[in-house]
Amino acid sequence: MLTSLLISAMIGASSAEPINPDALALLDRDPQLHAWALKTSDENRDGWLTLYEAQAAVGRLKEVADGNKDGRVTVREFEEAKAFVAARWGVAPQPAR
Repeated sequence: MLTSLLISAMIGASSAEPINPDALALLDRDPQLHAWALKTSDENRDGWLTLYEAQAAVGRLKEVADGNKDGRVTVREFEEAKAFVAARWGVAPQPAR
């Protein structure tokens, strides 16, 4: 389920496309990614992510995760991106649900 939300959110991450409501759902379902998004995308520093802030975070996550730049994020790329996020931004990895 989380992988399908990630893929759906990343498809809608382009700024030329309308806002994708799955971006916020993806971040809300994963505590590690949510903590990272708050650190990197909470522009007004209110401790909450708006749909627009979540959209930007998912776009950045796609840039990090799509290692071979084929426009798709595999499960392996997703897991590697989560490990990178944990190391780079000091966000503790969470066990898979």
